[in-house]
Amino acid sequence: MGEWQGGAVARVFISYASVDLARAGEVHSWLVDAGHGVFFDQDLRDGIVVGERWRQRLYERLRWADAVACVVTPAFAVSPWCAAEVATAQERGSRLLPLRAGPAADHPLLTDVQRIQYIDLARDPVQARTALLAALRRIDAAGGRGWPDGRSPFPGLRPFEIDQHRAFFGRAEETKALAEVVRSPAERTALLVTGPSGCGKSSLVRAGLAPVLAAEPGWLVLPPILPGAGPVTALARELAAAARRLALEWTVDRVERRLDEDGLLPVVDELLSAEPDGPQPRLLVVVDQFEELLTLAPPGQRARFARVLGPALAGPVRVLGTLRPEFVDQLLTDPHLSPLPTRFHPYGHCAEKRSGR
Repeated sequence: MGEWQGGAVARVFISYASVDLARAGEVHSWLVDAGHGVFFDQDLRDGIVVGERWRQRLYERLRWADAVACVVTPAFAVSPWCAAEVATAQERGSRLLPLRAGPAADHPLLTDVQRIQYIDLARDPVQARTALLAALRRIDAAGGRGWPDGRSPFPGLRPFEIDQHRAFFGRAEETKALAEVVRSPAERTALLVTGPSGCGKSSLVRAGLAPVLAAEPGWLVLPPILPGAGPVTALARELAAAARRLALEWTVDRVERRLDEDGLLPVVDELLSAEPDGPQPRLLVVVDQFEELLTLAPPGQRARFARVLGPALAGPVRVLGTLRPEFVDQLLTDPHLSPLPTRFHPYGHCAEKRSGR
């Protein structure tokens, strides 16, 4: 995965038997056309070059990949190298995406026991392409599963991001508790995770909760926004970016005008309906450093942000933010943010963000 904010797309390793080169090449073309980073060993650009240590290269690319697309045929089922690639992907936690490319084509490591859903490439290639790219979009939204060699697992003083979730350890219970609150149908407030500066609340939201919900069916998760001096513009920017990933020709200016004229709900309804794998029922808006609404945004911009977000909480929108506790009283008494109901979720850990523990 590249940077989440930049709309990166998942990296894919194509696993196939040599006799199925043509079918694997077709899948490779789909992925390249969609902008994915791909490892296809026979490709001159992204495969194995002359003189390269091919076994080392294969395993490095399996570590790198977020997903492994398996072109499953009878030849694939009996290939020891394909079995090794599948087993390595399973061990490393990569997402396996089997494409059934022939009659009675199954693999013992990709059985119903593992609850792995096949994509039927042989029966309907067009539908298979749609299903494959939809699965990769969800992997991408959840921050990917690969880890390139040489990448440091320590973000320094910055919070962990969604694409660093594999290096974010020790907060499983806190993430689970927060996710249960956000999922609740009764939750109709802006839920603010509160804790002192440096306690890791931004990492909890970005690398803990966001990838969990983004991987679940029924959620579209926007990258976190920092309110700054123009919080509605920041929101419009992420909505427009999400729309472009769904092939909607939205500009930031157009989205911002619609937010002011119509509110957030019509924009969200259109966005959720554009999902290729069917309408999604919920959108998560993440507002990191919520106190910037009080310290950087002018009163008029605060009121504008509350007018846009407040009514949408009664619909499919969930708002999750982070807030330093010294700003709680100021937030509760600010007249410009009063249309935005808030609730607080205290977060007590004060471990160093750099440790990832």
